[in-house]
Amino acid sequence: MFSKGRSIVTGPLPIGWAMRLLQVNVGRVQTRTNARGREETTGIGKHPVTGPVGVGPAGLDGDESAYRSRDIGDTALHGFAVESYAALESRFGQALPRPAFGENLLFAGYGDADARIGDVLAIGTALVMVNQPVPRCGWPGVLTGVKALGPQAMKAGTPGWYMQVVRAGIVAAGDAVDLVQRGDAAWTVARLNALLLNKHPDPAVVAAALAHPILADRFKKELRAS
Repeated sequence: MFSKGRSIVTGPLPIGWAMRLLQVNVGRVQTRTNARGREETTGIGKHPVTGPVGVGPAGLDGDESAYRSRDIGDTALHGFAVESYAALESRFGQALPRPAFGENLLFAGYGDADARIGDVLAIGTALVMVNQPVPRCGWPGVLTGVKALGPQAMKAGTPGWYMQVVRAGIVAAGDAVDLVQRGDAAWTVARLNALLLNKHPDPAVVAAALAHPILADRFKKELRAS
């Protein structure tokens, strides 16, 4: 369906909108001390890599996750926006390392309010699809020393997002990012994140989200439990 790449954009885009991949980050699972002082395995510790990196249904070559089974492919890639770093650094009054959130792909010009469920992005020779926000855990705070950074990022409307791989390929830091298919404007990552945080959500909105054919089942379970 997407083999011809960059010719099927649907939905308006801002004039002059340019997107780029700033970092490609990978990391192996390690044992670390969590926020409660207990030893636990985690893949939060990513590091930037230079040059081409293969990406397939389970994510980037050389990358691991401790508690996200990637057999389904719904959390193959984790995206975050450099603009979100700027907003959070202003909020906390201090610099944050990159990557602080365990993200695989750091974007410029594409953030939580831009990203829609069902967006298909061409990066290098790969195609990836946005399918859910990231429900944040405590590891970003442990990694950075900023208390509750993960939940605070959600409250700030900058949770980041997960993507599945539509077409395997090669990506590299510096690649242009092209939007080749646009998701429904009603279902941005930012809106779904806000819905997850809402203690008294509109049942009709929740039902509509649960009926979305592309929104990952893993996130639908989070909505049902919230």
